[in-house]
Amino acid sequence: MNRYIVEISALLYVETINDPETLANNLVSQLEELAASSEHLLDYELTPHPLPGNDDDKPPDGRDKVNVA
Repeated sequence: MNRYIVEISALLYVETINDPETLANNLVSQLEELAASSEHLLDYELTPHPLPGNDDDKPPDGRDKVNVA
């Protein structure tokens, strides 16, 4: 079995009804799944940056979307 340390850098555009903290927690959970466990997720930094004009009362069109920008 080969072992690697993998560094990932990504900038995502996300449409969601979640607040920034919930969004961050959901993305970290997905990273933990990718890493096989939270113990394998050695380090991360995740900072949601709200866009101007966010309307908390209006859900996005359709279900939550994650698009790679």
